[in-house]
Order: sequence, then structure tokens, then C-alpha cells
Amino acid sequence: MTMIILEGTDCCYKSTVADKLSKELGYPVIKGSSFELAKSGNEKLFEHFNKLADEDNVIIDRYIYSNLVYAKKFKGYSILTEEQQRTIEKKIRDKAKVIYLHADPKVIKQRLRDRGDEYITERDIEPVLELYNQVIDEMGLHMNSWDTNEWNSDEIVEDIIHLIGW
Repeated sequence: MTMIILEGTDCCYKSTVADKLSKELGYPVIKGSSFELAKSGNEKLFEHFNKLADEDNVIIDRYIYSNLVYAKKFKGYSILTEEQQRTIEKKIRDKAKVIYLHADPKVIKQRLRDRGDEYITERDIEPVLELYNQVIDEMGLHMNSWDTNEWNSDEIVEDIIHLIGW
């Protein structure tokens, strides 16, 4: 039973890595956190994340940690309470591999210029990275990290497959 959770700011290969892992492992990719979901209220948000915690052999593209980051940065969105976060972490502790994908802000900004995004702008990148650092320091689970400026998506996928012992 394995749950792979991909976290990180925009333009750091989360969706690319998720898709490649899905092809290699045969696990479905589930979008875990989103701006739309965070508009639904705390109870629905917690219900969604808690239900995902029961899943096995899945890849989650953004989960509770992205919610904690983006809901703090962009006001008006629901956010998990610390108690709700700990409840979910307790459920997934023995099966989840949390992967944090990141890069230098300059690299992320260039990728963002190349790709575009409907929610995030270049000026959001540094504050979001700072919030990820805070959330990571406070998280209750071990996290593995890759700098996507130094590692390409194929290398990251290969390492994650090795990490989960597949």
C-alpha cells in the first residue's frame, strides 16, 4: 500500500512527474488540492482530504500541504485546522511518501512566463516558497525533496520508484 503525495509550487514538474509515475506504476493520479476545492468550506475540504487518506496505490498531485500554503497566501479560501491536518497525517503516516519538488525562484518564474497560469503570477513565487518552507518545518511526516533545476522529471521518477521499493 503506497500513497505518493507530490507537493510544491507551480512549474516544478508535479503534474509531469505524476503522469510519468502513473504510467510506470499503474497508479491513478488524483488532484488533491485546488483553488476550487478551497472555496467549498472547511468541512467539505476536510471531508475530501480525509477520504483521500483512505486511498491506496495512488498518486496525489497536491494535498494538504498545498492547501496550507495557498490558503494562507490567497485570502478567502478554506484552510485545514492543525487538528484536521494531524488527523490526516496520522491516517497516512505508514503509507505516504511526501515528495516536495522545488526550484530557484528565477527558474520557476521563467517556467511560469513560458507556460502561464490563471491563478499564480511571478510576484507570488517567493511568498509561496517561503510558506512552503514554513509548512514543511511544521509538517508531521517525513518529506523527500528534489530540486527540479538540478533533476529532470525522468530522474525524479526513477528515484521515487526506488524510494517506494518498486
